[in-house]
Amino acid sequence: MPAPGPPPPPQAPAPRRGASRTRQRVAVAVAVSVLVGASAWAFRAGSTGVEAAPAGTDPACERLLQALPDVLEGLARSPQGAAGVAVWGEEQVVLRCGAAVIGPTTKPCLPVGPDEASTVDWVQDARSDRAVRFLTYGREPAVEVTVRYGGRLAEASATAPLVDLAAAVSAIPQARTCV
Repeated sequence: MPAPGPPPPPQAPAPRRGASRTRQRVAVAVAVSVLVGASAWAFRAGSTGVEAAPAGTDPACERLLQALPDVLEGLARSPQGAAGVAVWGEEQVVLRCGAAVIGPTTKPCLPVGPDEASTVDWVQDARSDRAVRFLTYGREPAVEVTVRYGGRLAEASATAPLVDLAAAVSAIPQARTCV
């Protein structure tokens, strides 16, 4: 009679259905906790989801961000993570440096600044019943500023933030002026 072979390896017990569901619930709970934590961190860090403009990493944009005021029209500046982006209030004023440079246009062009030396030509690019968007004219990289009405900012004074931004923006050389 042949010698008996090695005993068969012990088989792992079949997982219980309840244990599998418990693992799934734990995995979902961990995923939700991570998402909630990341969202809370982003909120506290001031990340509002404003995307950088195409040329937001231009060195001129970095210099501009350093020269911008901490308070604009009574609104505090919020920290941002996107290159070339500055925000005041709860996105009531959003500046994006590195926007697309515009050429000649028939849209309204407004020279705005506290004095002649720091006047900036702004093109009123878009307007709605809740906001207006301005783009610098003749400067590269271009700067885009969106002003949302409500709270401290009224539609009639939409250009007021542009006056306070003019000194910093005027440091970007101007190649063309509005006609």
